[in-house]
Amino acid sequence: MPHTISLIVRSAPVVLAFGVLGCGSDLVLPESPSSAARTVALTKVDGDVQTGPVGEKLLKPLRVQVLDSEQHPMIGLSVSFALSDPAAGAVDPTTATTNSAGEAIANWTLGTVPGSYMVVAALVGVEGQDKVAEFHGTAAPGAPAVSAAQTPLDQPGRREQPVRTPPVVQMVDRFGNPVPGIAVTWQVVAGEGQVANPISTTDAEGKASAEWTLGNRIGVHKLTASLEGGALPVTFTARVLF
Repeated sequence: MPHTISLIVRSAPVVLAFGVLGCGSDLVLPESPSSAARTVALTKVDGDVQTGPVGEKLLKPLRVQVLDSEQHPMIGLSVSFALSDPAAGAVDPTTATTNSAGEAIANWTLGTVPGSYMVVAALVGVEGQDKVAEFHGTAAPGAPAVSAAQTPLDQPGRREQPVRTPPVVQMVDRFGNPVPGIAVTWQVVAGEGQVANPISTTDAEGKASAEWTLGNRIGVHKLTASLEGGALPVTFTARVLF
């Protein structure tokens, strides 16, 4: 009787079954590349290491990309964006879906307290170092919104003498954070006195001071501290009685 050979092809793995007159055996071949399970990795694309004012959205969105082992974009996967600290602000959305380019995008609005913060992006339901990316952002003080006196606004004085307490102002943003590096202009507006430093810069605590020497006259002497285009001026007064 002639021998018969039957061929069975399966998608993965591939099995060839041969029947030869009462005896049989299976030959298992390696998986083809197309049938093997694909691995994926998440990488940062843009948005890392940014600095912005407190309470404001960072200019660049946080962007990640998910590719398989053959560098093909993975579409429809969920990526979470989680803040490392509640003071870091807010991300929107907290979970994004990869688009046709395999990218997931979220916007980061900084919190109201200056500092360095982090957002962690991760593939949902998948573990591994290549499934996570970290984004770093720094919240800086905002524009000065309030000028506040840190020393008495009214004090006694003597003619042609420095005031007993040099005037000090503090600049803070709309959330009350000190704003350093701001130029404050000091101007004598009454009493014909003078200041040794007409322009001073706020320090790390948002404070600036002036050396104010009164003029040679009895009466009310005034000095203002102002910020161009900023908060209203602060006026200091010295009263000379003799």
